[in-house]
Amino acid sequence: MSLKFKIIAIISLLFGSLFLSSWETRSAEAAPPIPLRWMYYVSGKSYDSLLANAGNIDVVSPNYFRLSGNGTVYGSDKPDVTAFARGRNIKIVPMIQNDPVQGEFNALLADPNKVKSIIDTIDRQIFENGYDGYQVDFEDLTAASEPLLTNFMKALYERLHPKGKLVTMALVSRTVTSTSQFSAAYNYSALAPYLDMATIMTYDFHYSGGEDGPVAPVDWQQRVMDYAVPRLGANKILLGMPFYGYDWNLTKRQTDKSVRAVSRGYDEVMQLQKTYNGTFGYDQLAQTPYLDYTNNGEKHKVWFENVASLNAKFDLMKRQQVKGMAAWRLGFEGADFWPAIKNLIVPTKPVPRPGPDTGFRVYFPATGHTLIGTFKNYWDKFGGLPQFGYAWTEEFQEPSPSEPGKTFTVQYFERNRFEYHPEFAGTKYEVLLGLLGRQVTQGRENEAPFKPVANPNQAGVNFYPETGHTLGGAFKNYWQKNGDLFIYGYPISQEFQEVNPSDGKTYTVQYFERNRFEFHPEFAGTKSEVLMGLLGNQIMISKSWL
Repeated sequence: MSLKFKIIAIISLLFGSLFLSSWETRSAEAAPPIPLRWMYYVSGKSYDSLLANAGNIDVVSPNYFRLSGNGTVYGSDKPDVTAFARGRNIKIVPMIQNDPVQGEFNALLADPNKVKSIIDTIDRQIFENGYDGYQVDFEDLTAASEPLLTNFMKALYERLHPKGKLVTMALVSRTVTSTSQFSAAYNYSALAPYLDMATIMTYDFHYSGGEDGPVAPVDWQQRVMDYAVPRLGANKILLGMPFYGYDWNLTKRQTDKSVRAVSRGYDEVMQLQKTYNGTFGYDQLAQTPYLDYTNNGEKHKVWFENVASLNAKFDLMKRQQVKGMAAWRLGFEGADFWPAIKNLIVPTKPVPRPGPDTGFRVYFPATGHTLIGTFKNYWDKFGGLPQFGYAWTEEFQEPSPSEPGKTFTVQYFERNRFEYHPEFAGTKYEVLLGLLGRQVTQGRENEAPFKPVANPNQAGVNFYPETGHTLGGAFKNYWQKNGDLFIYGYPISQEFQEVNPSDGKTYTVQYFERNRFEFHPEFAGTKSEVLMGLLGNQIMISKSWL
């Protein structure tokens, strides 16, 4: 965050709300960064996909160049692709792939004059065409290639990095049990100092020349990440994702193991199912779909990717907190992949003021976000700033954490999440608050304050059999005056003492389905005696992998 934005945020927070305690003034400074969406470009359908989905692509890596056996770099820029990407603020990082392999490759990189010539050419290509960097994709190597490859990347990095150009690489996947010559060429730890980013090619676990199986099973990708992250650093890693699948002819492979699988794009798989009345399935361990079909009496199995498998990989990306994703390749994906890719970007980045505030729209300088339409009406009607806090995000689409399979238009605030429910349009339930109290306390059910209690039959104390908890005193008064069940839901704990992680102080708190009440004795006798927890902040900060 810039100094100017920080000053604006501080001033706005100081004067924008009299109901925020000192530890509650966290806002956009903690906003998570944006994940990188890197796409590989080959030809044909890649161009159509690039044009159609440019708004959801951060980097495009076209296969413009190759390295020949004699050490020359051949290929050429495609001005229409480069110009389009540049015009849409998409970074352009072309890749170079190798013709010579194994021993021939090693002989080439062992020649310092040829290495210098290759790097000279790459340097010239980058600056002649205005590229943002370069990606090296050298494959089919041997263990003897390892020091040569590492030294090449060191020389390339030392040439390009001081000039502000990205040095990146596609790395063959490794795990702690990797023993193949093919993967031994890639010494992750040795390469790390010479890479700005690396795509880990976590695909082709089952490849076209082998037995059928998932192309990128998530359980295997997890093992690869467990190996890669400590050696490269999460902030340099792009998780490789296949947009393609493989179609194995099982009948022919029974008698001829040389029969190779055919690569299939998502739309091709859908058409195969329709044409041959195939049957879909889903492997839960691999988190990968498959299609069984029969053509001319021959059995086929297609392992491919869909939105469910893509989201499973995104979940892995979140857990590992890596830099982003890199997909091979544009043109193979289904149309419904793109909403999932778009939703990688939780829109926390501040936006410019769209114009003067109106009854329809308000802009919060403190966080740089806008509140409009139905959500603004709800915010105004049910408590505004003291009740919900500043907007954390713009509106966006998010899968529901409490209703699997459903996606809602949502917007996060410091204290809660608004969810638009079209099934209740025209009623007061059109906008509902997220069950953030339940969300942040998941797994705490066996702690004493969260265990149901017996009805105490005590005057002035309400008992709720729905959750088995009571509500009384200052918390009961606040609950009744400011929205009761509709806004906060039922209590899901008793009152208890809890340390606030923001200031290290201990407060009396009580959790409800949608929020947390906190008793602040320093404000005793004022309307700020009870404050709501910043559960919206808590949830958003947990998304800091983005």
